[in-house]
Amino acid sequence: MRTKEETYTLISDLNDEAHSLAWDTWVRSDNLMNSENEDDWMLAEEVKEQASEEQARYFREMLVRHPGLLEEAKKYAEQDEDFNMDWEAWYQPYLDEEK
Repeated sequence: MRTKEETYTLISDLNDEAHSLAWDTWVRSDNLMNSENEDDWMLAEEVKEQASEEQARYFREMLVRHPGLLEEAKKYAEQDEDFNMDWEAWYQPYLDEEK
């Protein structure tokens, strides 16, 4: 079993990798937000949400490549509020409800 620090470092690295994979969608959101067209600003929020969910899906796909990591992360998230905040942002538990 990994320590909390090892688990956090690994999931943080996975989240960084997932962010890179969703990069184009994040950039699209930023570009829309920087537009002078107010309609683009509302669309930017939708695209930002899409980017976040895309990143979370990549993150979840990578988790399965590390046996036991999901269970360890959930365990530490239950024990540590700061860990849990990042975990929920990266894993996005509400995505489980969509299945």
